[in-house]
Amino acid sequence: MQLSNRLCMLFVVYMSYVVCCFSTKHDVHVVLGSADETILAERVIAAIQYVHAANSPNILFISGGVKSAIMNADDATEATKAVNMMNGAFVNTIQIVLEEKATNTAENFVYLKHWIKRNFSQGDLPDIIITTSDFHKNRAELIFSGIIPDIIPMWNLSKSECIQCWQDENIHIKNVETDILKAMLIM
Repeated sequence: MQLSNRLCMLFVVYMSYVVCCFSTKHDVHVVLGSADETILAERVIAAIQYVHAANSPNILFISGGVKSAIMNADDATEATKAVNMMNGAFVNTIQIVLEEKATNTAENFVYLKHWIKRNFSQGDLPDIIITTSDFHKNRAELIFSGIIPDIIPMWNLSKSECIQCWQDENIHIKNVETDILKAMLIM
């Protein structure tokens, strides 16, 4: 009788571990890169502040390659620059995933979509938080919903000092559909 009680207790402890450790819903915090280092720094600061205030486990998905047509051997990707700007803010406390191929917002989300499909089941999709600039949100939101329509992300916006960027977005937003179609072809 004591053996069965011990086995039963061991089973309960094991199942508690499985439920606690393997069914924890993660937040995937996406930080969109930028070729402009000032804008990238604003986004990194906003991401650090958000993650430090979050109550749930986080995975930091930092996305951004090199926009130049010819990449020199010494060119760091936007994702690598972002991690370097973080200056060890998350040492051993958060999983960091670097996506270093994307050259625009649509590609950021295509690579994110494929990473999510490889790492999560349809029934266990993570909550997505996207850090980008305030001026970039409307276009990024349209692109995200065109590429990953089954997830509604939360937004964490950096306040940008770039006045011209608001005007540039009026031009870029006209290309959303084309950007989505081109990005979907890369996979």
